Amino acid sequence: MLLGIESSCDDSALALTDLCSAKLCWHSKISQESAHSPYGGVVPELASRLHALNLPLLAQRAKDFLGDFHALKAIAITACPGLSVTLLEGLMLAKALALGLKIPLISIDHLQAHIFSLFIDRPLVFPLSVLLVSGGHTLIIEAHSPKDMKIVAKSMDDSLGESFDKVSKMLGLGYPGGPVVERLAKACPPQEALNFTLPLKDHKGLAFSFSGLKNAVRLAILQERERGSLSESFKARLCAGFQKTATAHLLQNLRRHLANSPIKTLGLVGGVSANAYIRECINTLCEEFGCGLLLAPLEFCSDNAAMVARLGVECYKNKDFSPIHALDISPHTYLPYVG
Repeated sequence: MLLGIESSCDDSALALTDLCSAKLCWHSKISQESAHSPYGGVVPELASRLHALNLPLLAQRAKDFLGDFHALKAIAITACPGLSVTLLEGLMLAKALALGLKIPLISIDHLQAHIFSLFIDRPLVFPLSVLLVSGGHTLIIEAHSPKDMKIVAKSMDDSLGESFDKVSKMLGLGYPGGPVVERLAKACPPQEALNFTLPLKDHKGLAFSFSGLKNAVRLAILQERERGSLSESFKARLCAGFQKTATAHLLQNLRRHLANSPIKTLGLVGGVSANAYIRECINTLCEEFGCGLLLAPLEFCSDNAAMVARLGVECYKNKDFSPIHALDISPHTYLPYVG
């Protein structure tokens, strides 16, 4: 049995996966959303303190499930990228268990783990292109094998997930912003959505940018406030316009990538991939290109330990272990960027 630990941001999570079958046997997560909501985003110091409280609770649940930690053969721990102060909390738990049990420790790249959310209780599928949209990243990744992955497009500024959160904050809708912005956008008739300029409309390469769109949303809110209060109708129209334009920007880059790639499978991962509108639009694009679409189960779109453990199983098979005393966290991804 392998234990996966995730603490890269504001979710404390542990999971147990069978090393022989790669079957997910148990997983649990404690969310910090309610604690960070008053601030409109994640407060790193608060997140770190909550991980220090929550991770031992989850470890006890895992022990209760197993009956004895000696059933563990290895531990997979997210080491990068993420918030340094929260990654450290998970790493300390992982090191303590690995030293006490005298079992190997496996260092996991959080971005690669998101790709493996596609393979929880499923066989591996390679090669594939991947669109990763989350609170910290907006990337197109070419994954030829578990050991051969490269980033071919990334955001020049903000991530899509962060932009959803900022739009929600500007409207006073709370955190996390993705679900509430999606809900309001769904309530708006498509023809009534506000129009925003498509980011990087004339850019010829593969790149994302959401700062300009975010600023356009800010200006629209200021103009509406000058006319009076922000009505629910206006909020819905603005959310619909933002979501429509942001999705069109994703499709613009995906279309360019798919048109020039021999890979005929696309994976959609990350917290923002739970957005039903984005899923529908990307599915339509894949049909246009005759490309297969892989989606992670909704419960495993956001940060979780099941994806960490799933990748950990593959690393264990290849004996990709990390020296316990030398292993440290890093805010940067291990994946190469070749865009």
